[in-house]
Amino acid sequence: MKIVNALALVAAITLAGCSAEGATPASGLKVSSPAFADGAAIPRKHACAAQGGQDVSPPLKWSGVPSSARELAIVVDDPDAPGGSYIHWLVTGVSTTATGAAEGEAPGRVVRGNGGDPAYAGPCPPSGVHHYHFIVYALPGPVVSSGGPQEVHQRIKNSAIASGETIGTFAH
Repeated sequence: MKIVNALALVAAITLAGCSAEGATPASGLKVSSPAFADGAAIPRKHACAAQGGQDVSPPLKWSGVPSSARELAIVVDDPDAPGGSYIHWLVTGVSTTATGAAEGEAPGRVVRGNGGDPAYAGPCPPSGVHHYHFIVYALPGPVVSSGGPQEVHQRIKNSAIASGETIGTFAH
């Protein structure tokens, strides 16, 4: 019985410290935005023009980047989009010394999102309330940024050593 309990404990510790493929690793990386509280509405300014916005990225702040990280990436994902995940912003090559992104500025190389352009695409839900995940990933090195947005995001998730996010909502 003691061996079974010890094995269960080892398995639990192993699962807590490691991520399964495609899972986001647990970390102390904290992400926030001065423009909206976690779980709150994203200001219209940061939405698409069709929603009365200006397509300007909100400011972001982060802390707790692991010392083993060599690069950061930012992904803004809408998992509520029709047809599944929609990548609104994908930024790679962010310096590990960066502690945030100013409003309307990308702190690294912007990669093509689902909108087709290498640019921030603000929330633009066709209907209902959507949840926008602003995720910062700590990476052990550069990630190949060619391919479709979901493919690049998956590569980032798979190689991340830590991540953190804040979620904003936007309603049509």
